[in-house]
Amino acid sequence: MLSASARRHAAAAAAYALLAVVWSAPASLAPAERVPDLGDPLHLSWVMAWDAHQVVRRPWALFESNSFHPYARSLAFADHLLPEAMTVAPVFWATGNAVLAYNVAVVVALTLSALALFALAQAIGLGGAASFLGGLVYAFNAFTQHETARVHVLNVQWWPLAVLFLDRFARLGRVRDAAAMAALLLVQALSGTYYLVYTLVIAPAWLALGWLVARRRPAARELRALAVCAAVAAAVVAAVLWPYVAQFRAMAFEKSWAPGADLLSYASAPPRGLLAPALALERARSELPHFVGVVGGLLMAAGAVLTLAGRVPPPARVVAAIALFTATAGVLLSLGPLVHAGGRLLGPGPYGLLYRWLPVMRGMAGPERVAVLALLGGAVLAALGAHALLERLRGRAAAVAAAALAVLLPVEQWSRPRPPGHVPSGDQVPPVYRWLAGNGSGPVVELPVYPFRARRLWAAYLYFSTYHWRPIPVGRTSFYPPAHEWLVWGLRGFPDATSLALLDRLGLTTVVVHPRLWDEAERGPRLAAVAAEPRLSAAASFAEVPPARFAPLGLGEEQVYALAPGPPPPPACVPYGELSQAGWTATGTGVNKPERVLDGDARTAWMTAIPQRGGDRLEVDLAGAHEVAAVALDIGYPHEEFARNLVLAVDDGGGWQRVEYADGPAERLATLDTLLERPREARMVLRFAPRPVRRLRLAIGLREEDPAWPRWSVPELRLFASCQ
Repeated sequence: MLSASARRHAAAAAAYALLAVVWSAPASLAPAERVPDLGDPLHLSWVMAWDAHQVVRRPWALFESNSFHPYARSLAFADHLLPEAMTVAPVFWATGNAVLAYNVAVVVALTLSALALFALAQAIGLGGAASFLGGLVYAFNAFTQHETARVHVLNVQWWPLAVLFLDRFARLGRVRDAAAMAALLLVQALSGTYYLVYTLVIAPAWLALGWLVARRRPAARELRALAVCAAVAAAVVAAVLWPYVAQFRAMAFEKSWAPGADLLSYASAPPRGLLAPALALERARSELPHFVGVVGGLLMAAGAVLTLAGRVPPPARVVAAIALFTATAGVLLSLGPLVHAGGRLLGPGPYGLLYRWLPVMRGMAGPERVAVLALLGGAVLAALGAHALLERLRGRAAAVAAAALAVLLPVEQWSRPRPPGHVPSGDQVPPVYRWLAGNGSGPVVELPVYPFRARRLWAAYLYFSTYHWRPIPVGRTSFYPPAHEWLVWGLRGFPDATSLALLDRLGLTTVVVHPRLWDEAERGPRLAAVAAEPRLSAAASFAEVPPARFAPLGLGEEQVYALAPGPPPPPACVPYGELSQAGWTATGTGVNKPERVLDGDARTAWMTAIPQRGGDRLEVDLAGAHEVAAVALDIGYPHEEFARNLVLAVDDGGGWQRVEYADGPAERLATLDTLLERPREARMVLRFAPRPVRRLRLAIGLREEDPAWPRWSVPELRLFASCQ
């Protein structure tokens, strides 16, 4: 016979699970083949599938994944997702369906996050109804619905439980509570890079605040136990993080200073929400929804007032103080280095200090997701506010109020879902992938690569690799390998000489051709060129075409070719005789100072707006005539920001003249080699016959704007007198 507490927890879990299915619909309604979209969910499906695949085979080589051939430690280009993967590994082992495992992980994350907050609120004496409402606020909000495409962002179930044991440790000093707290913080930190950083920042403050509110000085025995627990957790984190440290050192990765959320985003309903017409206060600046709701916001405000007034139940005092601090810190940090309200600059924010003084902050794309801490603290405050309200009402009135709040809290946060992505799985997977699984283990490339405007679809190659696990060079990730998009750009002319030379360099001898990725006008000539290429021999072909709902992936009628080795092209000449930049001046059409290309500091860069457009240009005046044979443009992180269709013109005193520069297999390979082997020294070099130059102009020659092109950035520009 279950106890009353166990029955309450079971009932809450069932209700949360049902709501989680609704919250993640429509993907959750056909979980074997639907995903929120065809980008991040497919990438994350592959990550969790790789973890489940590798952990029972070669766990010591977990980070040596099959992605981004030929890079080592390739799993470290993104989050490892070990806690999430192990949660749903049995689903993948039983079905082999990475999409199904992903959708199960989303429902589990939402359910457990709500249940963890429920358990915390129950433990501090807030009652079943108020605790249930706190769980709703924590797990079912505009932020989590938006983030169903990123399952690791939803895995926030460990923080409330860590706070529960931290509260006990602060008040009672028991070693077992310190151990439980450290273990839970460890798992939360391993759930994603963002949450690792947030845990490192917030947990020490929680502990100090807990002792302060409990009015208790920890004994030496407690501090020793805490130090041991922290050391064990740190050792585990260090072991998991080491591949990332090695990767970042080798690749020179660092996210740039990014703006945060607009303050009004916390009061503005998301565009597709039910309250959007009435509460459209802010739309332009914030990338993510942060809406706390009308009902939710009032409950949070009530909880905050009660906490400040010291009117919360005694068992809840430590947790209430931690919640108020966490909510406040979450809001302030999410606003970024410069605080805006309604688009108006208010002044600097505390995030800028953390960015400067904590190097780990520079591994994140931006501050907006710190808002998850506001949800954590806000959910506890909302439970406190609900508890006070229901205590005043009591009886039937309290029951009616609790039921009404249980409906209103998720309804005001819910948004109309966007159409899902459809992905073949099981028997519907194109047979070419089964063929790859049974015919060799070497690397394979799938061509043509989705165009840059469909960059999110690069995740499809990762997803389909779960059916064969052979190494692949192209995919989607958080930090793209230095050579990745140079390779993608070079493969667009397949089967031309440049693309074949690049494939040779990477040892890619198995080529899968997806004819339906070419439009009808291009398909015939491309297939004819493939058939006429003597180095390509047919290995297999498949006539099947998947159902129409999978059409965006361009699958069907695949052909497999074996690529025979070819003679390497003659090496490109090496620039010599770098010219002094004394007296040079730079102008350009970019968004910042063009003289950054001449400042000798590779950490600064001139850049265009996003995307790079035809006509974007950089000009350099040499203050006199100089013999020039090569122009070198550094390629720094992010390495995809090189110029597309670059046009070079020079002026020797008689006006501008376009100069054709060498751009064949040898030159493409020279850049690829530096990106692979020495990314910190990577350059795009334009080589041409020596000529006198007074001014030079570099311009983007795109005829069509593609909204998915990256910006064009140049850290440093160098000129050389000869090329030998």
